[in-house]
Amino acid sequence: MKKKLLIAGDSFAADWTKKYKDVNGWVNMLSNEFDITNVAEAGVSEYKIYKQLENMDVSKFDHIIVSHTSAYRIPIIEHPIHKEDILHNNCDIIYSDVKEHTYNPIMKTATEFYSSIFHPDYFCFVNDLIYKEIFNLTPNALHITFFDSFYPKNVLKFEEIFLSLKGNANHLNDKGNKFVYKTILKKLSNGKNKNIRKHFNCYLCN
Repeated sequence: MKKKLLIAGDSFAADWTKKYKDVNGWVNMLSNEFDITNVAEAGVSEYKIYKQLENMDVSKFDHIIVSHTSAYRIPIIEHPIHKEDILHNNCDIIYSDVKEHTYNPIMKTATEFYSSIFHPDYFCFVNDLIYKEIFNLTPNALHITFFDSFYPKNVLKFEEIFLSLKGNANHLNDKGNKFVYKTILKKLSNGKNKNIRKHFNCYLCN
């Protein structure tokens, strides 16, 4: 019988086959070894990742993967652009997205907020508090991120892989997805999150 695996997080961990039937991301590759429950959602903030886990009985799973997101993503109740998108319908806002949609009044306001009011250090501080709540909820989980060195050393960082191997499945090409799949499978096969760590030279909150 396959062990039960819970996956939570952002678009790097979401099941893209909800929208793109022919993709094969690293989360799909893991279904060969595990019985997967995937609650990750594209574009969500760290707060909504916390809510994903809070709404699950995490004790029912043999393994848990949490993909942490950008500290700069701001929660929103309903996204005015992506709310009808099956993959992004619960996503939050981030500057790289809102600046592409300034024709929409809400996105225009968000762009002005990021440009004139946004306080990066504050959002990094809040993100760290939420991360700690997630870690307390899932201390034995495998914590990963595709973003930055803002997260502590116990978080497995894949930003360099994302930046060098971009593609159309979980933002990675086939080589990138296979690398993440093999790295994660090795860690899960070794049991609890131990000392197999790769740290890349990545920055966000500078």
